[in-house]
Amino acid sequence: MTILYPKYRYYYCFLLAFFCLQQACAQISFTGKVINETGGIAIQNASVYFNNTTIATQTNQQGEFKFEAVPFFNTELIIFSPGYELIVFKPTTAQLLVKKFIFKLHAKESLALPKENLTPELKKNYLNAFYQGFLGITDEAFHCEVSNGKDIYFTEDKRNGGFIAFADSALVITNTLLGYKIYYNLGDFFYDGFNGRSYFAGYCRYEELGDEKQFLSNRSHAYFGSSQHFYRSLIAHQLNKEGFGVFINKPAKASRDKNADQNDGDDNFSPITEQQILWIDSSNNFSIGIKGKLVVQYNKNPHSKSYLSKILPYLEGDLKKGIEANIDIKTAPLELTTIGVPVDDTNVEYGGYWSYEKLGNLLPLDYKPELH
Repeated sequence: MTILYPKYRYYYCFLLAFFCLQQACAQISFTGKVINETGGIAIQNASVYFNNTTIATQTNQQGEFKFEAVPFFNTELIIFSPGYELIVFKPTTAQLLVKKFIFKLHAKESLALPKENLTPELKKNYLNAFYQGFLGITDEAFHCEVSNGKDIYFTEDKRNGGFIAFADSALVITNTLLGYKIYYNLGDFFYDGFNGRSYFAGYCRYEELGDEKQFLSNRSHAYFGSSQHFYRSLIAHQLNKEGFGVFINKPAKASRDKNADQNDGDDNFSPITEQQILWIDSSNNFSIGIKGKLVVQYNKNPHSKSYLSKILPYLEGDLKKGIEANIDIKTAPLELTTIGVPVDDTNVEYGGYWSYEKLGNLLPLDYKPELH
């Protein structure tokens, strides 16, 4: 039996997906119990789920839970109960051989939120900016509704003319276009008022909104051409087959020709192959070792492009046919799990068309795309 204590640190596992869906994922079974750290009292109705998946359960009256023959996707196991610190446990296959775990939750201190002191108009503006930065501005985002928006609190961040958002309970988002109810434990949200950019981090689980067959078409529309589609194709060595081309943006060298056009940087974009991008070491660990900014082109028009083109006078990453996106790796290499998810998602930023990807567009890691 293994006893685990809280490890509190939030990072948003930005909803890429993984290669093992194309193969047979390992099936795992294990049980556990969730108790209060101080008194050892069983905690009922605690959420226990694998991050960014539909694989979830709740503890019973005795604080016990069970997973039986579920696919192992090499993602975090999250244990959450209101009023307690959230536990993040990244199990290995060897650890799961234990079969029985005890999770001790530490009671959370009262959320010491600074007094908002916001006018109703300013709070409304903050909430609108939060929804755009969190859910997005796509058609999928338009069909999302946060049922407990009253649980979101804001404080001004005068350093960048923006704000910080907090939530002490899981945000409940219903996406009627993709057919999911999402429970999102928000860890961080920052909005920079100077450049209009936002960053958020946390953990989430998905629930089906009824029969998934009625949402298959909409989910396919959201998947093809997405960053999730790209990473799966990279791990499967099928970038070209799936319609992706990748280029590396290398810094321009100083020219001795004084008459040369200094703004002509087209020659700095060189095509690269998936063999050059994806590194696999002797232990079968994956990483992207290329330094510099990667430019990804997709040769088809994603379904959301038409919607975005109507509301944006200038669509970032727009091509006459297809889309263009950027992958900016802060520190190379960018390590990937064997399922195609960045180990440290804070080490990568997305630009171009993928900058519009927010929670409203994302699909769970156990989503299986329909065939073209």
